[in-house]
Amino acid sequence: MKPREEGCSSESTAIGGLTGREVELHELVVPEARPFTSLATVYDDIMAEVEYEEWCEFILRVARARGYADGPLHDLGCGTGNATEPMFRRGLEVSGSDASEAMMAVARAKLPAVEFTMASFAGLELPRRFELVYSVFDALNNLLTDEDFRAAAGNVRRHLMPAGLFVFDVNTDSGLRELWEGGKAEGWGDDVYYRWSHHYDEETGLAHVEAFCTTEEGSFIERHSERGYDALDLVRLLGSAGFSDIEIIDFPDAEPAANDAARVWVVAQRD
Repeated sequence: MKPREEGCSSESTAIGGLTGREVELHELVVPEARPFTSLATVYDDIMAEVEYEEWCEFILRVARARGYADGPLHDLGCGTGNATEPMFRRGLEVSGSDASEAMMAVARAKLPAVEFTMASFAGLELPRRFELVYSVFDALNNLLTDEDFRAAAGNVRRHLMPAGLFVFDVNTDSGLRELWEGGKAEGWGDDVYYRWSHHYDEETGLAHVEAFCTTEEGSFIERHSERGYDALDLVRLLGSAGFSDIEIIDFPDAEPAANDAARVWVVAQRD
């Protein structure tokens, strides 16, 4: 999860009559919300320039090259449905799931014809099976331990048809260490001002983001944590969950990812 980066001077920024410095002081008293709750109300505004369309085209390209025949597919950690919509528009039989009720409400309003299920990665239980399960925008980086990742991957495997594919992206450890230049991203998404700060904890190996957002209706802060996954981690964890033919590739070329890549894409096939 990474908003578009727009340079904004603390002295020149004004929100509702407040200067950037006054906004910084205002942050001290704004309410803290649980992750992916208040953020749902402004998420699409902040992420308006994210390459969801290009990501979905990429997913279909690499999946079709490995035998995907445009059968049922599932958007895991779908959020507000931004990576569900391009698949739906292509006439594919897509469904989605997410653990955030607030994000799911936005997705359902946007795509009423799509079946959405509120569930965690490991807790998803659906009666049907899929040719393809996909997940984008580092959703799986929210899994902070090997055990959590392995449980989620195992659950994906259970929901795949024989030889089904799991395609997703993740931030690597190096990518999370240097998420934004200066440890901060700020800017405007329509009428939403955001200032997101980031730090990497060397002791735990986790990256933490404090997301401050404000609109005319009010302000909030959410705190999020992510863990980076490198190629060796991914091959080990996916293999132990029953996947084979695991490829770590780059976007958009689908070539083997560089060792120092900040974000990688993964294609794994169910045994």
